[in-house]
Amino acid sequence: MSSPTSSDVHVDGLLTNVSIAYKNKSYIADLVFGLVPVQRQSDIVPQYDKSHWFRDLAKLRAPGTRSERSGFKVDNTAKYFCDRYSFGFEIPDDVRANAQAPYDLDRDGTAFATDKIQMAREQRFATDFFTTTKWTTDKTGGTDFTKWSDYGASDPLGDMEASKETVEGLIAESPNVLVLGRQVWTKLKWHPDLIDTIKYTQRAQMTIDLAAALFELEAILIGKALTTATVEGTAEASVTYTRIFGKHALLLYRPPTPGLMTPAGGYTFVWQRVPAAIQYIKRIRDEEREVDVIEASSYFDQKITAADSGLFAYNAVA
Repeated sequence: MSSPTSSDVHVDGLLTNVSIAYKNKSYIADLVFGLVPVQRQSDIVPQYDKSHWFRDLAKLRAPGTRSERSGFKVDNTAKYFCDRYSFGFEIPDDVRANAQAPYDLDRDGTAFATDKIQMAREQRFATDFFTTTKWTTDKTGGTDFTKWSDYGASDPLGDMEASKETVEGLIAESPNVLVLGRQVWTKLKWHPDLIDTIKYTQRAQMTIDLAAALFELEAILIGKALTTATVEGTAEASVTYTRIFGKHALLLYRPPTPGLMTPAGGYTFVWQRVPAAIQYIKRIRDEEREVDVIEASSYFDQKITAADSGLFAYNAVA
């Protein structure tokens, strides 16, 4: 006796309430170098020469004499230029017409293009500024301090105090932000020295907020983003991924908000060619090919504005 099989009575279709996708959940570059909207693609960042503000020049003044007089110098050589970064996602008309839930090519393409612009800022920050020779002070794990992954010999609390003193000794402001690669945080949060400070008052598990409080910082930012340099078209099983921020750390001073007459490790200058837009989406129609292009764009320049406001720790962990 024959009976229908499962495949006879059911034709597989796309689930509409579940799909699988991968993307970076957070980017931190815009939090490290605060966003500064600008009205022109290029301009000058005004700077005051530092040394004039730290000289003791006021003197005792006798009756009938004039006061001691001097001044300060300014530097107008620092310039920004906001290059344009763009990425487009193409949607052929026949592919859109044939798509079915849960795929929504306009929605998905907008998210994809937007993410590429955000990743561009993240990747360029890590490449250009999360490295040696960019900041006034560089330290190397294993040479200038014991790597924090060596739980028996390292002293992250003492290292942080010394690093804060170094930066404060250059800018008269205590650094307030610590940027860590994900691999550094993984080692640091379980360091016995840190756990020992909280074991009688907290659960014996270090959090980002607790670590920031221990180091007397306003914020600790963890660079978690992944990237791949494997060429497109490679089988997914053969694609390799790396952490954008690596095994390094950056301690710096970041003002509460961008403003006048204050040091700052750096800023991200963003030209708002489209008013009030840090980045923007434009739809382009290619009628001859019957294709819509969803294009994301942003004009920006990430720039160190006070190199002495930062201290970079290279290979902080093994």
